[in-house]
Amino acid sequence: MLTVLFVLVGEVFIYVPSVARYRVVYLQEKIEAARIAALAVEAAPDQMVTEEMRTILLVHSGVLQVSIKRDQLRTLILVSEMPHAIGATFVMADNTPWRLIRQAYSAMAGSGKRVIRVIGSVPQDPDGTSVDILLDEGPMVVEMLDYSRRILQLSLVLAAITAGLVFLALHLLLVRPLAQISDNLVTFRRDPEDATTIMRHSRRRDEIGVAQRELRVMQQRVRVALQQKARLAAVGAAVSKINHDLRNMLATAVIVSDRLAMSDDPAIRKASGMLLGALDRAINLCSQTLSFARAEEPDPERSKIALAPLVNEIALVLPPAQMDAIQWCNDMPQELILWADQDQIYRILMNLTKNAVEAVSAQGPGGTVRVTGGMADESIFIKVSDTGPGLSQRARDHLFEAFSGSVGGTGLGLAIAYELTRNHGGRLELTKSDLTGTVFRAIFPNSPPPPREK
Repeated sequence: MLTVLFVLVGEVFIYVPSVARYRVVYLQEKIEAARIAALAVEAAPDQMVTEEMRTILLVHSGVLQVSIKRDQLRTLILVSEMPHAIGATFVMADNTPWRLIRQAYSAMAGSGKRVIRVIGSVPQDPDGTSVDILLDEGPMVVEMLDYSRRILQLSLVLAAITAGLVFLALHLLLVRPLAQISDNLVTFRRDPEDATTIMRHSRRRDEIGVAQRELRVMQQRVRVALQQKARLAAVGAAVSKINHDLRNMLATAVIVSDRLAMSDDPAIRKASGMLLGALDRAINLCSQTLSFARAEEPDPERSKIALAPLVNEIALVLPPAQMDAIQWCNDMPQELILWADQDQIYRILMNLTKNAVEAVSAQGPGGTVRVTGGMADESIFIKVSDTGPGLSQRARDHLFEAFSGSVGGTGLGLAIAYELTRNHGGRLELTKSDLTGTVFRAIFPNSPPPPREK
């Protein structure tokens, strides 16, 4: 329907000048017919014709009166018996396109009962010769209306053919491919793991082809991700069970190691200390693995947190042997308050500071771990910096990915801290890591939570 409408609108722009042109051609033909009738009279003896011949010439030329003007001298050649009142005069040589269009539509809008005077020339006549005729406007209006009807009929046929071709082309090129994409999306949603529901490869080079190829790639990745997720879920369930039993075993080993630490033999006490450290790391790994295996962290229970005391609390639970080998600096402003979940902020700081302490103490005695914070615009930031050796390139490339193989651990700590920071609407970023040390910064929105709905 739109195509039909558009074609008809386009035809209007063609019809408007064409109907004006049709009127000009009609009048020019009448002038030429009148000139021929005048030549017949001029060729007669004494330029006189019988009354019957005069009537025949006027009827065949379709005019009421014919005059020839030569060198400012006007000669009446043929005239009908009855006098006629002239309704309008048109000079063919003085017309412009807009004037011709206006005259054509004025004629069709009128009653067609006027007698009009038309002055024009015939190309074969010498210069200075013009033909002056009178004629009824009615027959011309009838022919113009008939021409308009033919144009309308032709336009409707053309519009219908064009609309059909456009509809067929759009259906083949756009509608059917889009319908295939829609059907494929519905089918894929029902069973994304079925390989037969993946979009077929397309060789089209237009936007539809790009959409089909990208949809195929996305479906393949989603299918692989779902398969991997199912396998990881099974592995996670198994790991949870293994962790539970393993922690019980490790707890028993810790009890035995505590007894060994009370031995009178110095060698046994020294070995038991190393054993206790290894067991503590194993228990911590089990706890982190279980924490990371959760589908998602719960929504934070926000409250006012004084960050400086929280940092001091974390310092008390870090390994004493490592803390004794470094310089710990709590530069957190005492007045700095954060609206957040205290348990989750504690875990964020614990993971960041624990990594920093391990990195610095691994170099031997000395080195500094500094925790500071402040306000920036409408955010509160917490910064943990150390003077360790920095992260490797591989660790930076997989910074917040679990089990990325970072030096000294599994990478679970940073992954957990990253997720917890995002859970608060903030972000965790690495601002520096080189041979002089590493700096992590966690940024949180500085706004109290909206009131909960009752």
